Amino acid sequence: KEFEYWEGIDRETPLDPMRDSVLPIIDAKKAELVTSDHAVDDHIRLTPTPGHTPDHFAVCAGRRADQAVFTGDLIHSPIQARYPDLVMRVDYDPKQASATRRAFLERYCDTATLCCTMHFPSPSVGHIKRWGDGFRCEAVAN
Repeated sequence: KEFEYWEGIDRETPLDPMRDSVLPIIDAKKAELVTSDHAVDDHIRLTPTPGHTPDHFAVCAGRRADQAVFTGDLIHSPIQARYPDLVMRVDYDPKQASATRRAFLERYCDTATLCCTMHFPSPSVGHIKRWGDGFRCEAVAN
């Protein structure tokens, strides 16, 4: 679903990342399109986190347990961790995005799993902790 979503947007308004990074791989028949719950191997798994896009996913690393999770575009800033219901203008399904974000933060709150955020300022790797009605990503010391 994710590729189809971006392919449709690209047809309406060409997107540079699609043109220079994705379509050449598709055209060369080197892509393997997978579902958002795909397991690459025993150590790397995708987990569905829909809302920002129809089939958005996070990437989990670790054998038998999530030792680290990469958020992708699920959480755009520390403010969205503090207030999980805060949506981005570009979210495909804002209601689902906020519900998914809250469920993700609840799942990893107060666990040993490292949360690797994509859009937070450095340091952007930490542990999810409860903060009032929301959460924070407590940075891991260097």
